[in-house]
Amino acid sequence: MITEKEINQKNTWVTVSNPTQTEKKELVEHYQVTEEMLGYAVDPNERARIETDRDANIFLIIFDALSDDDSANGSTAPVSIMLANDYVLTFTRTSTEFVNTVFARHLNNALVYSKTDVEPLTIIFRTLYELSVQYFDAINNINRQRQQIQKTMTHHISRKSISNMLSLETSLVYYLTSLRSNNAFLTSMNRTQDIQMTAGQHEQLEDVIVESQQGEEMAQLATDIIERVANANSNILDSDLNNTMKFLTVFSIVLAVPSIVFGFFGQNVIVPFAHSVMGWEITILITFILILIVLLILNFNNFFKK
Repeated sequence: MITEKEINQKNTWVTVSNPTQTEKKELVEHYQVTEEMLGYAVDPNERARIETDRDANIFLIIFDALSDDDSANGSTAPVSIMLANDYVLTFTRTSTEFVNTVFARHLNNALVYSKTDVEPLTIIFRTLYELSVQYFDAINNINRQRQQIQKTMTHHISRKSISNMLSLETSLVYYLTSLRSNNAFLTSMNRTQDIQMTAGQHEQLEDVIVESQQGEEMAQLATDIIERVANANSNILDSDLNNTMKFLTVFSIVLAVPSIVFGFFGQNVIVPFAHSVMGWEITILITFILILIVLLILNFNNFFKK
């Protein structure tokens, strides 16, 4: 779907969402978008970066934004903003449709103060700023979930809690990768000479860079904490397994003692107390004495304290 809205007397904002083949052809023919740049803009797997086509006077910004898809927790998706001659084109899909709402809000706010001096780059940087800040809430939400899972793990480490912790760690990997890509492209954009920016716009871009870098630091810190928590829980599980194996080892040894004792008395050979009236009680007593000796030997060697 393609829609248009006037930014100022010179520039027009064009929203492109899930374009069909017919609409792609229209973008090439009517808006002078090259097929190569269009391919970059609509590619759902494109990494965050800037791309320039000086011959066609096209400047493309690809930014990794949070995905609005509830079925893909913690995922991000590329959003493309293209400056093509007098047009500002935003390329979104279903999971990033909210970006157009953010762009429209900043555009409408700017139009309230001036209907002639609205600069497209100013609106773009305000939009990128808000998209960068959105990572803060997502990371803080992960931290809150991690704290809740930690509380449950204090009492009992279950398969569900481990699975939930792994899911949070996966989400942070997506966020951290996207934030690093965004930081690289924003820094590159701040140095580029392919697009003219005013001093105020440079300051806006630097603000976006600061927020994006802060988001990366938050994501890295959250990732480190989850890794430490996961390692601590892994050590606890290993310790529990070790204790279980100790118990089974002792239990096996203890169970072997009666078999040895009763085995001797069950043979067709002469053994002490074999014909005694108290023979059964004596074998039981011998068994308990041997078990006690085994336990004392294990305790003497600090088997239960290791």
